[in-house]
Formats: sequence, C-alpha cells, structure tokens
Amino acid sequence: MILKKILKFVVLFMVCMSILSINSIVQAKEWTLLFSIPQGMPTGWINQLIIHPTNPNILYGGSEGAGFIVSTDGGKSWVQKNQGFTVAEEGTVSGVQIRCMTLDPSKPETIYAGLAAFGVFKSTDSGNTWKDISGTLDDTFTKAMVMHPKDPKTVYLGTDGGGIYKYDVANDEWQESIEGLKNTFIKALVMDPNDPKTIYVTTDGGIAKTTDGAKKWTIINNGITSRSVFCIDIDPKNPKVLYAGTETGGLFKTSDGGANWAPIGGEIWMSKPSTEIFAAPTDDIPSTLMVTNVAVNPNNTSIVYASNTNGVYRSADAGETWVPINDGLTNKVIKSLTVSKTSPVKVYVSTIDGKFFVYVED
Repeated sequence: MILKKILKFVVLFMVCMSILSINSIVQAKEWTLLFSIPQGMPTGWINQLIIHPTNPNILYGGSEGAGFIVSTDGGKSWVQKNQGFTVAEEGTVSGVQIRCMTLDPSKPETIYAGLAAFGVFKSTDSGNTWKDISGTLDDTFTKAMVMHPKDPKTVYLGTDGGGIYKYDVANDEWQESIEGLKNTFIKALVMDPNDPKTIYVTTDGGIAKTTDGAKKWTIINNGITSRSVFCIDIDPKNPKVLYAGTETGGLFKTSDGGANWAPIGGEIWMSKPSTEIFAAPTDDIPSTLMVTNVAVNPNNTSIVYASNTNGVYRSADAGETWVPINDGLTNKVIKSLTVSKTSPVKVYVSTIDGKFFVYVED
C-alpha cells in the first residue's frame, strides 16, 4: 500500500513537472523592444502592420497619429510617409490616423490605406505619395480592408456604420454590399486563402459570411454568445477552421466554415514560487475582457495567438489551452498583433503607449 502511494506520488510529480517544464520553455522566451515613438514624431500605436511579401525586413505600419510609417530594418527604425493624406483641422485630430490597410500581392508597391474619417487613399510607390480614391464611397469612417492574392482587381472595405464596400480597381469605383447584413458596424474582415469569393466579416451583431464575392451575406452566429465580435482569423492550411474574439465573451472557434461555433479555452498553467508542486490553474483568456487580436501561426497552425488588455496568450493545441507570453512587455494593452510567414516565425505587437515588440518562435 505504501509502495503504491509512493509510485502514485512519483507519477503525479513527474506529470506536474512536465507541465511546468513546458510552460517554462514558453515563458523563457521574451519580447524584444524594437521601437518606441521618439520625440518629434506624433504619438500613437500601430493599428495595422503589413509585412512585405518578398522582403520581411520591410514593414508597413498604419498608425494612430503618425500616419503611414515604414521600416526597412525589421522594425528597429521607422520613417513617416504621409504626402497626400487629408488631415483634419488643427486641434481636432492628432496627426494622420490610419485604421486599416492592405496591399496588392502582385504589386506590393501598391498599398491602400483607410483613414479614421477621411476615406481610402492609394499609393503606387510604396507609400511615398498618396491619392484619395474615396470617390463614390458613402461612408468614409474606415475600419477593415482586405485584398485577395488571387483577385488583385477588388478591394473589400468595412466601415464603421456603413457596412461593406467593394472597390473596382480597374474602373476606380465603389459599390455598397450590405444585402443580408443585419449590422453595418464592421470590426474585421478575413478571406478564405483558397477562394477569393469567400469572406467573413465581424460586426457589432456577430459574424457574417459570403461565398459569392460579397453579393449577399449570411449571418453565422450559431454558438456565438457575445454578439459584438471584435477580431477573426482563418487557418491558412484548413480554411474551415476560424477563430473569433469577442468583446465580452472570450474566444470562439469553428471547424466547419462558420456553421457552428464553440467557446474555446481550457486552462493556463501559471508556474510561480509555491510550496505546492504546481499552481492552481486559472481561466485561459478572461471572458470579461475584449479579445483585441487573434492570429494563427502560418507555419504551424496548431499555434494560435490572442491578445487582450492583459497581454498576449499562446496556444500550442489549436486553442484548447493557453499560456500568457508577456515577459519583456512593458505594457500589456495590445493594439495590433501580426504574425510573419518567415522561418522562424516572428510575432509583432504594438502597445497602447506607442511601443513595438517582437517575439521569435523556434
């Protein structure tokens, strides 16, 4: 009997130490500060980051105040390129506020930028100069923008109250696309990497999907308990799998293209000094906090990242369990999170105080 108890304790001890060891490996990595807004440049975080498709050292940032900023050394230094942008009257807006961006994958020097209240601008020279292409666009309060690698002729724009618009690049005109949408306050857009006609949109009223290039939208809220959905990402290797972050209900996952959603989480193991073998588990990502970003690792899609006002979380099992990865972050309020397609994978985050960090996977 005593021997059995000893063996049981040894097994339990080894299991717990393994859990701690795995967690320690994750926590041993730290974020590296690459850049902090210097004096002389308007303060503001990066709302969206784009990594150049052929040169990962070139980063394009759409910032809150500094406008369009470019780095050619992997994020260590940045320059502003705002020639041609519309700016509000002095005292009403701090600098140029870029809320969303996309680029033409076939011509990466062609970039589209959505400003906070001034519509959409286009650059054909990597951001050196910009031209207003808002034209017939009814709603200039931009929120999200995407362009598919297989269809560089169309830009999809989500606005803050006006719904979805399609931009015909060849004809330089906008067309509203809200049929089927029950809420037109757009939060995020993501496209099926294999099918340019399949698009998902998150709104204050949940999630909608189109399979015909935004001619008609279908609401796909089955299982979503928090209707205000803030962010979304898609598994690039299995586009039926998507992750969505909500304003008050935590994270949700679908494995059937949005037909059904389920909350995901599990437990985060928190290793800390204790007289116990391991610390008690806590909730994975607090469901009362807004999930501000979610992103799938393109090289290993079992790895998923998410952020909220408590920092960044990492899952190595497709969202079942999570661990915080905040060592090195001086501010945990994350405004943007972007994952590279390089090897090793790099995760970039911008914090609310205008700092820019990188986390390098193995």
